[in-house]
Amino acid sequence: MNPSDCRYDLIRRNNGTRTIPEEGTILYSSAAAFREMIDAYLADGDGFLAKNDIVNAYASYWYALGWMDAGFSLGLISSPDPGTKPDFAGRTMTAPETGRLHEKTTRYRSLLGQALESLDAAPEMGSSLFFAAKRICGVAKSCHHQGISLEEHGKMAGALGAYSYGFAWLDAGVRFGVFRIIKNRGLFTI
Repeated sequence: MNPSDCRYDLIRRNNGTRTIPEEGTILYSSAAAFREMIDAYLADGDGFLAKNDIVNAYASYWYALGWMDAGFSLGLISSPDPGTKPDFAGRTMTAPETGRLHEKTTRYRSLLGQALESLDAAPEMGSSLFFAAKRICGVAKSCHHQGISLEEHGKMAGALGAYSYGFAWLDAGVRFGVFRIIKNRGLFTI
């Protein structure tokens, strides 16, 4: 998926997305935070795209999609089109972007690896939120492994998408409160 396709998919899926918890309930503020983060990263991506910064736009769109899918998984938001399994196959970006793409992909691989080592499940073992933390962590680990595999096959754009998407799931889990940050607090949006 190239940046334009990623943006289109994000906008298509975001149309009609709504919060599930009712206003005034405890979970409503969490659901609203997910909507805010999706919109913020979509806007960031559009800002980067307007400056012809394709690499950062692509990372921002995948980050927004990660927040969106984490919100769907947690039951905080819904959409008439919840989408499908992410396709990180990604096309190679043009020559002027490859240097920046390689640098950002390498940095995001490291950041996602650090993030995975920086969290511990906050809820008690056996509770429903413990299983939510395990699922979120599992998605992030899978994305980390997929990204490494894509890098090994020279698919740097796909790897960057996987790392961005996976990191967004962890960030969303921290914001929702299913993780304790045990180190590298500055990596997370809290």
